[in-house]
Amino acid sequence: MCLDKLMNFLQKIVENKRGEVATAKLAQPIETLREFCEPSNRDFRAALQGGRKEKLSKLIAEVKRKSPSEKIIRGNLEVAEVVKIYNESAAAISVLTDQKFFGGSLEDLDEANSVTAVPLLRKDFILDEYQLLEARMFGADATLLIAKILEIEELEKLLAQARKLGLDCLVEVHDETDLQKVLQTSAEIIGVNNRNLDTLAIDLNTTLNLVNKIPPEKIIVSESGISSRADVEKLSGKVDAVLVGTALLQGNNVKSKLRELTC
Repeated sequence: MCLDKLMNFLQKIVENKRGEVATAKLAQPIETLREFCEPSNRDFRAALQGGRKEKLSKLIAEVKRKSPSEKIIRGNLEVAEVVKIYNESAAAISVLTDQKFFGGSLEDLDEANSVTAVPLLRKDFILDEYQLLEARMFGADATLLIAKILEIEELEKLLAQARKLGLDCLVEVHDETDLQKVLQTSAEIIGVNNRNLDTLAIDLNTTLNLVNKIPPEKIIVSESGISSRADVEKLSGKVDAVLVGTALLQGNNVKSKLRELTC
């Protein structure tokens, strides 16, 4: 898939998400959400901090049904069952909540919240404060912000709104252009996605090439393409955490794979 086609695909996702948010606001006004939102009491940032000093980077384990690139990852996914396994050694848990493209839902987040004390990340295409409030209502302690689809001013506004809710933000970059944008904001946790947006190929060197350009006080997360202990070892000492979903869920034994990546 060429870059133009991929960017059109991202635009399609964003347009769809704007429509979803507009519909949700009609069904439940934003003021109603604010009334029922309390600040998070689980610290996503603290859960990841110091991961570069450990033998292996900390793990953010992901709950994920499908993706546009991998198609069906685990069609019979039982959220509570998987999260209970993740509880054994994951520093945090990511839950994909986009329905149309990833098969997730806010109900998945709510179910995960009911069976874990581990900090939860809402992974979605966040564009609006409304989605931050949804994240808190359904149990998230952090949310994903994607630099590729947000301007600097939008990023900073969402970061400020998230802080008021006690939400941390994992701000995702794909390349140095994204990174330079994010470094102009108050983002504290930077995720490097190893997927090349031009070819869709995955290369862990994307992370390795960018880590030295990220200030040492930032928390760094490597995302995408981490599928083995060797991958984790390659990144350990350089990033605080790795985010893994597909490799955990594609196989028959989630618990065994989890231990491979963390023990």
